[in-house]
Amino acid sequence: MKTLKKIIIALVVLIAIALIAALFVPKDYTVTREVTINKPKGKVFNYIKYLKNQHNYSKWSQMDPNMETSYTGTDGEVGFVSAWKGNKDVGSGEQEIIGITEGERIDTELRFFEPMEGISPAYMTTEATSDNETKVTWGFKGHIAYPMNLMCLVMDKQIGPDLQEGLDSLKVVLEAQPVVEAGSKDFLLNYFNQTKENLKKSVTGLSEAQLKFKPADSVWSVAQVLEHIVGAEPMIFGMTTQSMKAPENPEMRDSIALGDEEIIGAITDRSQKAKAPDALQPKEKYTDAKAALADLNEGRKPILKYIDSVPLKSLRNHVIDFPTGKADGYQSLLFNAAHTARHTLQIEEVKAHSDFPEN
Repeated sequence: MKTLKKIIIALVVLIAIALIAALFVPKDYTVTREVTINKPKGKVFNYIKYLKNQHNYSKWSQMDPNMETSYTGTDGEVGFVSAWKGNKDVGSGEQEIIGITEGERIDTELRFFEPMEGISPAYMTTEATSDNETKVTWGFKGHIAYPMNLMCLVMDKQIGPDLQEGLDSLKVVLEAQPVVEAGSKDFLLNYFNQTKENLKKSVTGLSEAQLKFKPADSVWSVAQVLEHIVGAEPMIFGMTTQSMKAPENPEMRDSIALGDEEIIGAITDRSQKAKAPDALQPKEKYTDAKAALADLNEGRKPILKYIDSVPLKSLRNHVIDFPTGKADGYQSLLFNAAHTARHTLQIEEVKAHSDFPEN
């Protein structure tokens, strides 16, 4: 009996010590790990912003090859939810995108259902360390109530190695991807995606008052610029496809006025202004940016499908008359995306006006 009594007393003392110690231990924890990836920042961010890609590098996603997954919303956008249900190692839960700072940071919320319930904010950030190097930081935050907050002392050792393993896998995945060669169809597709993302970043979250604000009677509002962009892309694309119906004329390539980069530079040069044709004059169509972006995405589908299907050689062997002078079919498509980039800069000019509404 004396031995049992001593054991009970010892346990009580240990529990008391733990309870007292827990009073001095923080209830919040943060775990972060980082890795440097030999890829440009834009390319890295455009990969990590899509939660579905975590299946290619996250350790937890790879712990159960038979894990069931389901999705709601649009991946890469706020509100997208990726849910999972797997074996005892991964349990069940979901992850939702709750915030995106385009090109910089993605914030998510992890909601665990099994084997135990819990909520944990997480984030990933990208920072350019050079033109072709990007530091990626992956972090988790959490709150554990007293007295279980003693676990905060070991959370870094529990979660940190898994984060690092995931980041190391991300580095392998991204660095294994081929470099996009200038003048290739991949370059063209990437440029279309880049211009879309830049436009989205520029207008997402703007109020109706901000969309309708005009610095002067002769200056378009953001909403009007959006309408012009959405209307112009299919029109320019129609010019391209019509010209591509003519026979190839590679003998005319010597008459091409500008190189690919010069085309982009000339179109995005806002020091040179031109009046839009009557067919592309805006008519106050949009009152919210989401509708405009949805129409842009819909209008781009046939353009991107065409780029994917037409041979690169055919694009280069069709020399046509274009606003910039003689250009080939590839450059006419570059022109289209660059036109959107040009007017995204125009939107930024409107937003920079001193009288632009705060909300």
